Amino acid sequence: MVVPEGSAFRHETPEHLPKLHQNCLFVGKRGSGKGVAMYNMIKRFRDSGKMDRIFVISPTFNSNKKLMEEFNIDPKDVYDDLDNDKCILSVIEAIESEARELETYRALMKQYQQFKRLMDRGDHISDDLLESFYDGSGFPPPQHRWGGKEPVMGLIVDDAQGSSLFKSRKFQNFVIRHRHVGAFESGGALGCSIFMCVQNYTAQNGVPRSIRNNVTSMVLFKTKDEKELDQVSREMSGEISPEQFVDVYKQAIREPHDFMFVDLHKKANQPSMFRRNFDTYLVPNIVKND
Repeated sequence: MVVPEGSAFRHETPEHLPKLHQNCLFVGKRGSGKGVAMYNMIKRFRDSGKMDRIFVISPTFNSNKKLMEEFNIDPKDVYDDLDNDKCILSVIEAIESEARELETYRALMKQYQQFKRLMDRGDHISDDLLESFYDGSGFPPPQHRWGGKEPVMGLIVDDAQGSSLFKSRKFQNFVIRHRHVGAFESGGALGCSIFMCVQNYTAQNGVPRSIRNNVTSMVLFKTKDEKELDQVSREMSGEISPEQFVDVYKQAIREPHDFMFVDLHKKANQPSMFRRNFDTYLVPNIVKND
């Protein structure tokens, strides 16, 4: 079997950060600190130049937007009506539009570079080509909102449990194919990271299995629900047993707002897929059977 070249994660990130694109789930009760943890993760990506445009689907974002002010989220990228598919369809259309604009820019830049070569050599240039780049005072190069680079995009989903959004096939399909949204005709796609805050993992109105099965990382706060913790440990333990997962979880949760960060796709240079908060790696004692 031949494995194709390339990576499932399109964007390089600094050594200490998770890969992109992410599908990160923040699980914690009200007041646990989910929003603050999500803010800090996105800020770390943004500070490293790896988060350009952020969409929001949340009925409560505008009443809690103080925390996210520095991200300069465009109001038109905030959706508060979760009871139909319009919000997720609008996000998809915006990402696809970004892909089309980038492809148009690249095509125009290719023509512009050819145009400049003709000018530099003093060769004949057709009137149509001249007019296509003349702006009334000169021949400036084509412009692109992101300077010609692929914009890194993210979607925040908060306070959506119990709404029809989580039950929507279009939203669940978006989560499953989040890396492939905004496809280029030449191959590849812009993709979009997803950051979801939820209070319950599997309880009534919890996270659908189709979403849980496509999580790349999780931020897990303290829970008193043993059934929920058991479910998480069985689905997120990765290379260790559920029992060892619970042991690591207990090491992570020491202070009221501590959380366990689980990275199911850790980088090769990172010592563990588990962390206490974002900065302390927790290396479990892996017991191997003879």
